[in-house]
Amino acid sequence: MEVHCTVRNCKWWDENYCAAEGILITSDEAGEALPEQYDYEQTQSMVQQFGETPVSSCEATCCKTFVER
Repeated sequence: MEVHCTVRNCKWWDENYCAAEGILITSDEAGEALPEQYDYEQTQSMVQQFGETPVSSCEATCCKTFVER
């Protein structure tokens, strides 16, 4: 699956694509309760902790996989 990304200063950025093994996208509300950076291994426990986090628009979502290069 291709995940397009324009955040050039992310560790996972690879010429406009996300090269992370896994990504975590959640609601802004749940994201505020999480650390700024979240790695793949932590994602599984987060999904179990928060479950589903429905939103009503794309503006209410955030990627927690960002790690500054």
